[in-house]
Amino acid sequence: MKKLFVAVLTAGVFASGLAYADEIADRKAIMKQKVGASMGVLVKTAKGEMDYDSAAVVAAFQTMRDGTEGFIELFPAGTESGGETTASAKIWEDMDGFKAAFAKFHTDLDGAIAAAPADKAAFDAQFKQVSANCGTCHETYRIKKQ
Repeated sequence: MKKLFVAVLTAGVFASGLAYADEIADRKAIMKQKVGASMGVLVKTAKGEMDYDSAAVVAAFQTMRDGTEGFIELFPAGTESGGETTASAKIWEDMDGFKAAFAKFHTDLDGAIAAAPADKAAFDAQFKQVSANCGTCHETYRIKKQ
């Protein structure tokens, strides 16, 4: 009976670790594939490395918005470490603040999408607002890579 209990307990711990690894992998993939890839287009546009294209800019903002819907749910208790995460413990210490920061990010993305900036000057204002959210969140809720 004791061996069965240990086996069940071990399997449960292993399974829960896999779930956490999946959540960590999912949030890393979203940041890289949705936010990071979109930010690449936006940064190149901001720097003038790409010609201004309103449709591409709005699509990048929309991809970031759609790609991060439900993102907060990928930070349950127990996912503070493992999976080479760079999520700071501050997320779990201040979950309300983290949620508020992410809500502001979504609000600013919604504004940028609705504005559909027609020219570079209009884009610059929207991009400044959206990218400020990225910087604030990364400074507060992300462990700096060494």
